[in-house]
Amino acid sequence: MAIKGSLKEASLTDVLQLLAMGSKTGCLSVTDRRNFGYIYFDEGRIIYASLLNRRDRLGDIFVREGIISAQQLEAAIEEQSRARDGRRLGEILRDRGDIDEQTLLKYVRHQIEAAVYHLFTWGQGTFYFEPGERPVREQIRVSIDPESLLLEGARRVDEWSQIEKKVPSLDVVFELDPDRSSSISSLTLAPEQEEILPLLDGKHSGWDLIEETALGEFEVGKALYGFVSAGLVRRVGRRGREKRRVEARGRLEEHKNLGIAFYRTSMFEEAVRELNQVLELAPDDLEAEFYLGLIAFRQGDRNAAATKFGEIRERGGRGPAVYNNLALAIAALDRFADAVQLLDEGLKSAPGHAGLRLTKAWLQLRQGDPAAAARTLDEYVELASDDLPALYYSARALAEAMSADLEKAVAVASDGVARHPASAGLAVNAGVIFERKGDVARARELYEQAFEHDSSLPQASKNLGDLLYRGGRYEEAAEAYERALRSDPELGDDVYAKLGNVYYKRRDRKRAIDLWQRALDINPANEVVRTNLEFVRGVGGERG
Repeated sequence: MAIKGSLKEASLTDVLQLLAMGSKTGCLSVTDRRNFGYIYFDEGRIIYASLLNRRDRLGDIFVREGIISAQQLEAAIEEQSRARDGRRLGEILRDRGDIDEQTLLKYVRHQIEAAVYHLFTWGQGTFYFEPGERPVREQIRVSIDPESLLLEGARRVDEWSQIEKKVPSLDVVFELDPDRSSSISSLTLAPEQEEILPLLDGKHSGWDLIEETALGEFEVGKALYGFVSAGLVRRVGRRGREKRRVEARGRLEEHKNLGIAFYRTSMFEEAVRELNQVLELAPDDLEAEFYLGLIAFRQGDRNAAATKFGEIRERGGRGPAVYNNLALAIAALDRFADAVQLLDEGLKSAPGHAGLRLTKAWLQLRQGDPAAAARTLDEYVELASDDLPALYYSARALAEAMSADLEKAVAVASDGVARHPASAGLAVNAGVIFERKGDVARARELYEQAFEHDSSLPQASKNLGDLLYRGGRYEEAAEAYERALRSDPELGDDVYAKLGNVYYKRRDRKRAIDLWQRALDINPANEVVRTNLEFVRGVGGERG
């Protein structure tokens, strides 16, 4: 299940220990509103970590360490630009024979550890753990025990608090004090201090030192701290990082990367802010518009989402993702025929796109046409990889169930759950099928499994509540209904109606009336609830 919270309430150390002890697999996102970091886990061990909008410094580090020459790095960068095959710089250097696999893994591990250590220094912000998420590319794999990083992380947090007393920001520009600089030659400097010494010229900020030396924030801050404490340098001004970003060609990409990262962690207000910054710089950027459409859809504004995706399509954005999301937005407005027609239009331009067929099959199920959905799913299987997603198993099982072949539906659902045990949506659909078959015990297990993996999914709690309510276990049903409504207060009038019945059985008439009234507000045509209210308010009777 997803985990989220504030770094003020739970430190990063606490979160890492929780994920390690629980042997969790997924992505932990950490943000302090302007910066963003990721840590990926596989069964409780760290396999990858990165800081958003930080360029790959591995090549610079290799040059600094004397592992490769500047010419070898330039050749690798040129190949990366020319090939555009998604390989990272370290992979290209390895493939060219400039470094070996052991060296690559050693320094990748060092980069990952440095990223995690840097995240330890963020005293405020939020975190969000998405189970099951994996890095887009996993060619370079490491496996790090989080416990091994905690002691060094704690040490750096303490040391960084001391550094900030002398170096309050890496925006500060330092220069050597001319009255003291002559004494430097007699001192023993740390390697990092030796490296930044020529750049203490009154022009380079801390961020500039990082950029030009390939050292990390902690190393540069610590080196400056030593110079300031010894009275060898003095402050002469500030050069903000934002100024460097304005001057950099990558400013637009930084805003876009942040916007997408905020979207993926459901921080929609921050995502909109960054994406609007992109559109200020590039009004024709359709990718930014696309993510604004996704945000509108996730926030429940189907009309705005449909309008946004429609505008993108009219402006020439006719990729499969645009057709897919426009169709979903239109379907959410109960325009299923129009949505299917859009998907067919998208398939004409991308006939080999499997995902459009999977969406089409779902919409055909919503139209009540399981035979057509089954044919579309057959087409999907011919195009898809062998590793079929959870969504496919849900659609196939429901198609079989709607065709009255419950045995086959159960077999498909069971196969899907076995292959995708962490899919809450699939578990809910499988539970519905087992209920129809009469296996209430297995259905309950599946609903509880769905809740365990995604406690924010209201349908899992609602279905469990319905199952318990029908079985006369009203108190347990009420708990499940309350949980469902916390996730989605607009879930449906039937939830409020049944919950009102439970409260009435408890002799809590006031709460029962409030819940029945809420049910009637959602669905004024619910005559059973209306009758209950009239009896309770009038003569104290109950119907339903």
